[in-house]
Amino acid sequence: MKSTIKNFLLATAAVLFTCSFTEITRLNTEMTGLDAAPVGGAYVVFAGKYGGEVTQKDLEGQTTLGVDGCARGSRIFQFTLHVTHGGKTSTYTANSNVLTSEMTAKLRSLSIGDRFEFKKMKAYLPNGKDVVDVHGKEFVIVAKKA
Repeated sequence: MKSTIKNFLLATAAVLFTCSFTEITRLNTEMTGLDAAPVGGAYVVFAGKYGGEVTQKDLEGQTTLGVDGCARGSRIFQFTLHVTHGGKTSTYTANSNVLTSEMTAKLRSLSIGDRFEFKKMKAYLPNGKDVVDVHGKEFVIVAKKA
């Protein structure tokens, strides 16, 4: 029993220590203006990106959210999608890592300059029982690059 508790506490401490670098990365990104993925923390990956500029072509066939960073391989079990289309924001929720048909339809309808962001994300760590918060960044629809 003591061994199980000790192992759990050590695993939790290791994840918290690894994920503590998120703030450092956020400050570095703000200071440099880079749109790069963070070095630490658990973050969402959608359409192969952490956030930033995406085209409608990038979104084609994208139906699931992934997790990268210190919690790579984790599985998101809840999230909220905020979509701003033509100045009006719509909110959708899901209890898995898969976008609903309503969400994918809304993303397909977006125009250049529209935005969306995944928020309130939680994921099970690869062990299947411990939970971690997942961070996201806003996506902006841009024109196809020449």
